[in-house]
Amino acid sequence: MKEGKVERLIKKYKEGNTTLNEEKFLFDNAQNSEPSFEVWATFVRNNKMEAPKNFNDTLWESFQNKRIRKRKILVGIMSAAATVILLISLSITTPRQKELTYAEKEALLNQALSMVSNSERAEIPQNIIYENEMLIIYTTTE
Repeated sequence: MKEGKVERLIKKYKEGNTTLNEEKFLFDNAQNSEPSFEVWATFVRNNKMEAPKNFNDTLWESFQNKRIRKRKILVGIMSAAATVILLISLSITTPRQKELTYAEKEALLNQALSMVSNSERAEIPQNIIYENEMLIIYTTTE
């Protein structure tokens, strides 16, 4: 009965449908099977390697690092796009101040000078008490 089970497991193994427990049983009991499979079973037993103890943790950490890196790239791209959109919207919506021609500027200056010269304050006599580059102190007789 064991030989029938081994033959059935060999067929299942060649199809790629065995579980780890079935493969272990098959390689442990391969002495009475086909000669080519005995050689294969000996090769597998001799070259069997175990995974490192922290293999799952290392894999998980590498997956997380890739995920975090992708997220950082996505955040950077989204930030750059938001900045470009903000700058475009600001440049479109800000009203431009009308630039005056030289003649209009001269007319405004003359109007401002006429307002100052027509005022009563310009006619009041003033005495300079103190004067330097930044400050002039006046007194009036009123």
